[in-house]
Amino acid sequence: MTTTILPGLTVTDEMYQAAHVGITDYASDTALTWEKFTTAAAWTLIPDDRGELSKAETTLIRSIERTVRLNIWFRPDLRGGDRPMPHNHPWRTFTGHVLLGGYDENRYRRNESGDVLADLGVAHRAPATNTVDHDTYHEITEIHEPGRTLSLMVCGRGQRGDWGYLDTDTGEHRVLQPVTDFAAMLAALNPHQRPAY
Repeated sequence: MTTTILPGLTVTDEMYQAAHVGITDYASDTALTWEKFTTAAAWTLIPDDRGELSKAETTLIRSIERTVRLNIWFRPDLRGGDRPMPHNHPWRTFTGHVLLGGYDENRYRRNESGDVLADLGVAHRAPATNTVDHDTYHEITEIHEPGRTLSLMVCGRGQRGDWGYLDTDTGEHRVLQPVTDFAAMLAALNPHQRPAY
């Protein structure tokens, strides 16, 4: 069975079953029902740097101590136009469990001297586990099966706003959002989340 939740976001029984198994295996203290999985208000559509749908996400648990989130991937998560602009995350560590499909990423770290070290074209195909710590910056560069690639993020302790971007030329961490009009593009993809007046 296929269910359209929002324009551009369609899920299947296969995706729900994969999500259910992933949650049972990696986040068994939370639950996912078909009703929650197919509720439009539970999903946020995330734009890429051009305003196109990059991924859809639904958060099952969110606290300082722990976050559990499902992602359905559509496009690469690129934010710097034609040049690398890898980002880190506000969690000390997170594990992305690839439940269906897969994606490729470029990973970057700074060594003790401040030099940028790159690991390019790292592939994660289901079933796969991808662990990323706070000091790792990355970009998702390719989605193997757009609209079907599904991952479950299980994140450790985090702090809101404690993330940013790496200038791969200088090794400098930047906290400013480099994507112009990101808030407007996010709002345009998510009219279902606007309050009714």
